[in-house]
Amino acid sequence: MTEEKNGVKNGEATTEMAPQEDGTKVPLTNDAGPEVKFTSGADNPPNGEAKIDVGVVPTFSGLSKDELMRYNDDPFWTRLRWFLFIMFWAGWAAMLVAAIVIIVQTPRCAPKETLLWVQESAMVNYDPNEAVDFNNDAQVTGADVKELADGLGVTTVYLEKLISPLNFKELNGGRYKKDEITSILDQAKKDSLHIVTDFVDIDVDPGNIWVTDGNHSDYFEPNSRKLNMTNPGLLEELKGILSAWVGKGVQGFLISDPMDPELEKAKDILNDALKEEVDGAVVSGVTDMQNVLVPGFNAAKYRQFLDEHENDWSYFKYNPKVAEGTINELVDLVTMTLFLVRGTPVLDGFDSTYLQKEKDNIHVLSSLRQKESVQVGSMEFVNNTGSGVVAFARVLKGTPGYAVAVNMRDDNSTVVDFTSIEGVKGKGEIHFYSVQNETATQISDGTNTEKEDLNKITVGPLEGIILQFVPSF
Repeated sequence: MTEEKNGVKNGEATTEMAPQEDGTKVPLTNDAGPEVKFTSGADNPPNGEAKIDVGVVPTFSGLSKDELMRYNDDPFWTRLRWFLFIMFWAGWAAMLVAAIVIIVQTPRCAPKETLLWVQESAMVNYDPNEAVDFNNDAQVTGADVKELADGLGVTTVYLEKLISPLNFKELNGGRYKKDEITSILDQAKKDSLHIVTDFVDIDVDPGNIWVTDGNHSDYFEPNSRKLNMTNPGLLEELKGILSAWVGKGVQGFLISDPMDPELEKAKDILNDALKEEVDGAVVSGVTDMQNVLVPGFNAAKYRQFLDEHENDWSYFKYNPKVAEGTINELVDLVTMTLFLVRGTPVLDGFDSTYLQKEKDNIHVLSSLRQKESVQVGSMEFVNNTGSGVVAFARVLKGTPGYAVAVNMRDDNSTVVDFTSIEGVKGKGEIHFYSVQNETATQISDGTNTEKEDLNKITVGPLEGIILQFVPSF
């Protein structure tokens, strides 16, 4: 009889030695918890190792409601809850107060400076008696004015002495024809052109109806034909006169007379009265460049002139064609600088010949004038340029700046360092230049993309240059 014990029969292994059941479960603890499951079979690796499936291990998910309620009335936790509650709202209130204090104490940003419409664009003087007849029909029309303004890139047209010196309510018939002016004003309204003329004569013509009728003696200063701008009755009369001209299409009035406190105050009163109809209608500061561009004009005198007008806003009456007779080869240099200094050029003298010569140049300068840094940016001169050169930069943070240099000498070149001006660094791109020689003046329209070091800009004899750069503060 063969003896079998513990699955061994006659020293030989039997099938009873194998596990009797796959997936035997062996509890690890007496408590309910994860159980370990030993598995065998085809899924086991051939080396006889068994896989152990521990199952899902429970995770701690916090206290139950009943467990939490045990601490509800505990003095320690009650005090802690109140402490955290008070700290939260105290912190929130502190942040709110801090935000208010920061807002109140932070310096206000300066309001963005803007120009009046009468300051923005250069003006072109249109004289029907010397006008360019674009239509070749021997008749001045609004279309001629529009074509002139578009050709020069301006949006404001100056009609000199439009108001009659004999009756401020009527057209100056000695200078203009009614049908011509009607056509011009109608076209200006249609094409959004601004029309500007001169303010009424402060020193009244002896033939004016206020003088001849004897009923307006209180409008004048004693023993004078000069208007008394402190007279309330006169101011009311002028309000009505200017308002009537605005109704006809004239939007601005230039005061050429020297300003005094009384005239300045009257100007403000009239502007307030016209504000709803047109903003900034009456302006002062007209400067006739013919009194500046006289024989002997040079860079030093020009720099002194620009210094005098740096902090005000002037309207520079300028006839480049006439200026050629006195300052000759410096005309183009004066023209380009007048477009980039603080102030408004009032251009004259554009007959067909001169217009053909200068139209493209003026148009480029007009486009540069529309740049924000040129309109409202700071203006600072380069002081170490030597004699014969006027150089300055227009700079406004966050917008392209412009550096301008003109060499009014006819014998030597000069190197200008613009980096002495705050915010001017690096390189600049040429946007306009004028090169004077014995035969002609060559002008660039700014298509040259070559950049120059702003610390060593060379300006040749009778040359001018305008460069665009990115300010660095």
